[in-house]
Amino acid sequence: MIALEQVESLQLEVSNYCNASCPQCPRNYYGGKTIPTLPLRKWTLSEFKSMIDLSKMRNIKQIYFCGTYGDPLSNTHIDKMCEHVRSVLPDVKIGIHTNGAIGSTGTFANLANLVDFIAFGIDGLENTNHIYRRNVNWQKLMSNAKTFIKHGGHAIWDYIVFDHNQEQIEQARDLSKQLGFKEFSIKRTGRFLNRRHELEKNLTVYNRNGGVDYQIYPPSNTTYLNDNYQQVDLITKEYGSLNNYSLKTCISCNSRRIKEIYIGADGFVFPCGWLHDRLYGPDVEGTEDNIKMKKMIRDAGGLASTNVFHANLLDIVNGVWFELIEKSWTNARLERCGIMCGTDINLIGVQNKEVSYKE
Repeated sequence: MIALEQVESLQLEVSNYCNASCPQCPRNYYGGKTIPTLPLRKWTLSEFKSMIDLSKMRNIKQIYFCGTYGDPLSNTHIDKMCEHVRSVLPDVKIGIHTNGAIGSTGTFANLANLVDFIAFGIDGLENTNHIYRRNVNWQKLMSNAKTFIKHGGHAIWDYIVFDHNQEQIEQARDLSKQLGFKEFSIKRTGRFLNRRHELEKNLTVYNRNGGVDYQIYPPSNTTYLNDNYQQVDLITKEYGSLNNYSLKTCISCNSRRIKEIYIGADGFVFPCGWLHDRLYGPDVEGTEDNIKMKKMIRDAGGLASTNVFHANLLDIVNGVWFELIEKSWTNARLERCGIMCGTDINLIGVQNKEVSYKE
């Protein structure tokens, strides 16, 4: 698929802890409890330095701290990690995505002079942001963002549009300018196609006791609706089901195109985070994708060939593991590969169309 020396973009999940419970995030059950099978982990600084051998990545252009399950600011070593990257690769682009309400102002002040940008996921104003960004404290978010900006940081405001916040976009844009954000990006979410690959008209949000709290709806203003949802309907009718489509479509792997690899907080190395989310949670555990993924991990040699806590990153990327994933596209492919990188649906591409740091 790709050799480590060819990698240009590295996405790292250095922690899968998070203060928030966003309902469309795979780390929790639709806004409620954290999924019990997720192996919680934060990397130490020494682990980061030993597992990520930056000297082997001769063509690396960007390192992006984000993740599938966690917020990078939940790792208190994040500024030291960025400091290490900057010392080894002074010209590499460093980016972070966070909900903004975790981590200290001291950390954000340090990061201002170390990273090229921080993208803050802020989906509304003080009276609406918490509807999707559950448990995110607005005052702490604003304090951290202001600190980062005050110390010269390049701040980006990412705004996922829902029905409940679509009327506040221009107010939020104005606030972002007042605060000193450099960019304001509209995101037309593709996550109403859920992890089971079912298209939802609304999302039921649960609390930690398993009770229903409320519903979240996609924007009624079609300007902010992901227009690929219509394509999903057409594809479903044409192929009979999304599963049929996923198994027949040609794969145009985005990670291979942009030469990116992803490493989860649990140590597993994948071409992308979309495969990482096939491992944990009631929506995927026991599914055909989950079973296939675990079999591929075993066939590759288990943890010793797929996980940086047990193997050298160079050996993992240049070994059989990535080859098995690519070979699966023509033989027993993962449904996830067909849905996310098939030729006729591009939900995430449309979602991130206005986001400058994503391809």
